[in-house]
Order: sequence, then C-alpha cells, then structure tokens
Amino acid sequence: MKVLIISNGDIKDYNFYEKLLKDVDMVICADGGANHAYQMKIKPDLIIGDFDSIKEEILEFYENEGVRIEKFPPMKDETDTQLAMLKAIELGATDVTFIGVIGERFDHSYANLSLLLYLLNRNIKGKIVNEKNEIYLINKFIEVEGKKGELLSLLPYSKEVKGIYTKGLFYGLSGQSMDLEMPYGISNVFTEDKATIEIEEGLLLVIKPKE
Repeated sequence: MKVLIISNGDIKDYNFYEKLLKDVDMVICADGGANHAYQMKIKPDLIIGDFDSIKEEILEFYENEGVRIEKFPPMKDETDTQLAMLKAIELGATDVTFIGVIGERFDHSYANLSLLLYLLNRNIKGKIVNEKNEIYLINKFIEVEGKKGELLSLLPYSKEVKGIYTKGLFYGLSGQSMDLEMPYGISNVFTEDKATIEIEEGLLLVIKPKE
C-alpha cells in the first residue's frame, strides 16, 4: 500500500504534487499538513498530531467531512510526522512518500531524514519529495528515473560507504568508497533516462535535485 504523508513544512506549488496524489492509496496529514491538504482540495484519510499547527476552521471542516482524527498531547517524544509514519506502518504501508517535511527549520528537515532510515530498516520503501528534490536512502540498490543532463547527488549518511557502483551517470563509480567527512558525490549527471546505484556497505543518500 502506497501512503502519502503531508506535513507542515514548505509547500509552494500545490500543482506540482498532483501526480503524486494519483499514485497513492492513502493520505495521512501530520497536524498542520492538513492546511496544505485543504489548499490542495483533497480529503485525507487521517489527520494525526497534537494539533498545534492546524487551523481550527480546517480541523472543523475535516471533522464535518468525516475524516478520521487522532489527537495526541503536546508533551510527547515523537514529532507529528513520526506519528504519521508509525500509523502508516501500522495500517500496512509498503511505500511511503513524505511531502512538506523540508522547510526553514533545519532541525526538523534533518530529523526527517531519519524517517527514511526507519523505513529502510523495516524493508519499506520511502522517499522525501518537494518541488526541488527527491531524496532516497539506500543500503543496497536503487534505480532512479531521470532525463539526460539532470543532476543526481550521492552523499554518505554513514561514516563511510564502501563499494559504490553506478550506471547511467557521467561520473561513474566502480567500487570506490565515500567518506562522511569529504563527500565527492555532488551534482553527478544522468547520461541515460535511468541511473542505477549499488553499494556494498553503509548508508547512502541519493538526491535528485532541480536547479
């Protein structure tokens, strides 16, 4: 089951996400993510969180629409986005996409990368998407679609990533390692419509940016 989680980070071009919405089975809003859902004119399957950022009139609107609501106390260990992810897993998610999880708060943006690790460790597909980035985390293999000339960056998420092999990229790798202190994988370039990345050991962020 494919789940889209909408959080309260930056979303500027709502039309950009129309394609994503057509390809999911369930939409979960993490608290103020419902504000974005309202602007996108979609009815989420669930709104979850401590409700410190959702607008009262939007919460009331979705309650009247019969949307499932799960409220948590403000004093909790998990962020609202973490709660949404845990609920998605509980409901049987096999593929989770996060939007609205990157914004001006770098602490939140960085912490949300750990959501990809949590999913990866449970063999659940995950990615973070905004208008400028697609972000994946791998420990073995990934195939990423793109267009010739588009960028793809590879960055270590563990102290060292060993045995990196790539196909379909201008700067090819054939077993090299990459260290967290001195990454060199910024701004590689698609030479085909598909790139494959395989690693032997470690954790690697695969980021498809748009300039």
